[in-house]
Amino acid sequence: MDLHRPLSSPVRYLSLRWKTLILLSVVLVLVNTALALLAYRQSARQFNQQQAQLREQHIRQFRSLFDEGYRQMSRLANIVPLLGSYHPAPDLDARLRQAVGANGYMLDLEWDIRSVHWLPAAGQITLLWPPEASPLPITVTEQLRAATEHTTTLVSCDDDCRQYLIAPLLWESHFAGSLLLSRSLADMLLAFQALTGVDVAIVNTQIAATRPAPADWMQRRFPAVTHREQLQLILVETGLTQQLLAPGDSPHWVTVGAQTFELSRLATLATGVDALAITEVTAQRQAIAQATRNSFLIGLLGLALSETLLLLLLRKPLSRLRRLAELLPLLAENRHIELRTRLPLLGRSPLHRDEMDLLVDTVGNLTTRMQQLQQDREEAESRLLWLADHDPLTTLANRRRFNDDFSRVIDQALRYNHSGALLFFDLDQFKDVNDLSGHSIGDQLLIQIASQLQQIVRKSDLLARFGGDEFALAIPESSVEQAITTAERVQEAVRAIVLHSHGRRHQVSASIGIALFPLHGEQPQQVLANADLAMYQAKAKGRGVWHLFSGNEQAREQVDSRVLWKQKIADALAENRFELHGQPILHIPTQRVTRMEVLLRMRETDGTLVYPDRFIPIAEHTGQIRAIDHWVLARAIALMHEQPELCLSVNLSAGALEDPSLLPDIEAQLRDQNIVAARVTFEITETVAINNLQDAIRLMHSIRQLGCRFALDDFGSGFASYAYLRQLPIDDVKIDGTFIRELAANREDQIFVKSITDIAHGMGKRVVAEFVENEEILRILGEIGVDYAQGYHIGRPAPLPAA
Repeated sequence: MDLHRPLSSPVRYLSLRWKTLILLSVVLVLVNTALALLAYRQSARQFNQQQAQLREQHIRQFRSLFDEGYRQMSRLANIVPLLGSYHPAPDLDARLRQAVGANGYMLDLEWDIRSVHWLPAAGQITLLWPPEASPLPITVTEQLRAATEHTTTLVSCDDDCRQYLIAPLLWESHFAGSLLLSRSLADMLLAFQALTGVDVAIVNTQIAATRPAPADWMQRRFPAVTHREQLQLILVETGLTQQLLAPGDSPHWVTVGAQTFELSRLATLATGVDALAITEVTAQRQAIAQATRNSFLIGLLGLALSETLLLLLLRKPLSRLRRLAELLPLLAENRHIELRTRLPLLGRSPLHRDEMDLLVDTVGNLTTRMQQLQQDREEAESRLLWLADHDPLTTLANRRRFNDDFSRVIDQALRYNHSGALLFFDLDQFKDVNDLSGHSIGDQLLIQIASQLQQIVRKSDLLARFGGDEFALAIPESSVEQAITTAERVQEAVRAIVLHSHGRRHQVSASIGIALFPLHGEQPQQVLANADLAMYQAKAKGRGVWHLFSGNEQAREQVDSRVLWKQKIADALAENRFELHGQPILHIPTQRVTRMEVLLRMRETDGTLVYPDRFIPIAEHTGQIRAIDHWVLARAIALMHEQPELCLSVNLSAGALEDPSLLPDIEAQLRDQNIVAARVTFEITETVAINNLQDAIRLMHSIRQLGCRFALDDFGSGFASYAYLRQLPIDDVKIDGTFIRELAANREDQIFVKSITDIAHGMGKRVVAEFVENEEILRILGEIGVDYAQGYHIGRPAPLPAA
């Protein structure tokens, strides 16, 4: 398929209408031809059966007439002597002469007798009647001479075809001689023709078919024929055939002009003498041919009607289909309304509807759906474009949009020699609002603050939310005094917002850093960095104050140091220069090391080992802590995959509480490495957990649902109460080392550790003591009932093997 062909380019095709028509025509032609041939064969078979029955009937009728002639002649032979009984005669010979002489004409007229011969028992053959009769054929003479006292019949066609009867006569009770009667076959043939309507020809097969035929050949070959003149051509045609209808042959068909005749053998009258039935079957054959033609014509008419009906039936649906095909490209052009209005109309009732209506309805629904999807997509694109430049919560511009617009503001300030100010600020004590009342209340507070700020800024000012509780406000064409005034108005607007929730009253303030441009930088990032530094200097003074960037060396050194460590962390991640060290954790009752705590180290390019207190604060400030958390997680789980007996405790940073990708990563790592989740314990410090209580509880619940364990680290070092211990879904409590170092000498520490242990055990939690430096501390912990011990006495941190 050519994917680059324009949608509107014409495509050559053979219409479905013509494909269907051609296929139907071929099928109907084959069916009609088969039916016509079947009908023809059926008609021909019926015709042949009828003809066979007629032939059998004709044979019986012919034989009946033929035999009836002999019977009449036999009766006549017995009557002839009696015809002259009224004339006295000395012997039978004289009587016969008298009888035949007196009644010969009657024999001819009434009995169709052509000749009468008498052969006395001891004498010569005598012609009795008529005097002019032709001599007897040799075969007849021989048969007559050989006659006995029994009646004999024969046929001879030497001159003309006659039936001969030789009947013995008695005189005075003695055999006196034989009476020979002859009778022409012509009358019998005419009677048969009148009875059946079938012409008969007597053929003398002893007369050979020769070319050229002599003049009397026809008479000799066919001595007796009904309607000779009409059948002359047929007789000539058949007479030239040597093997004409031998006994047992099938009928022979002869076509003369437009007429068709069936020649069949009726009987063998004598040696070399056969009787043939000549039946005209022109009408029957024409009827069969006409029926076959009619069948073909009806088939063709049916074909034409079927094709016409098919064309009429397909015309409208295919027209609608073609119109639909012409309209479908409008979908690709998103012209949905035009397509829907131009769609063919549906049938008015179910009886008038068909698959085309279903297709049209489907296309209509598809068009509506695609139009809706297009609208949704455009709205989504518009929404995405808006989200790319705006903060969805406050509807303010986001960092990306602010950076673009701020770059143009600085360019204009440099071009026209104007000055401006950038206010960078965050909200003091905002985390307390989230922790105490939840993120929904914090979001409401941010929305109200954004609304208040939009009311106090000018249209030319750039106001944006950078994320969390950080905001930026760029003021073009502003002096220092105007910038300070705006900062104070911002602080007043923020302080004026009071939010009540669940009986709590929430009110925050803003710490604002002010940087001027182009005085404090000609690049947007430089101005932002200086404003950020000024904000931290404002926080150092206290809450709800502003600070104008001064550019002193100490602050600059802090910024430079932070930038340097940010780059070091990035390089260490890229070059895989982080290392995992492990410190064993001892199960005090069994004195067995059951797991190890993972400790992170960074290796400098010169091989120096850097501890977390140097780079973790920077990573948390720059946001690199998330990448570090994921790196530690992946290496720790890979290490457990290499060592199936190893169980590890992994520390989570404060940034993990706000990392939405951490939980899916933990789940994926455990699944991919096929690690039992119970082998992993995650640790989070008490301070981090309490400062982000809701996030901590949510994360702990989610991780524990995977099957992992959770430990609260440095318990007792902050301001946590036992109520927090009850709220947090943890498995282990790690007592801060400040209560363990002097445990052997400080009675109060022992009481505190004992109290924590009892309370933790009462809540179903295990207790781990850190900073176990000697055997005495370990012994006391065992007496108190602490479950686990960790410290230099148990084992110092050591590098874990690379996974």
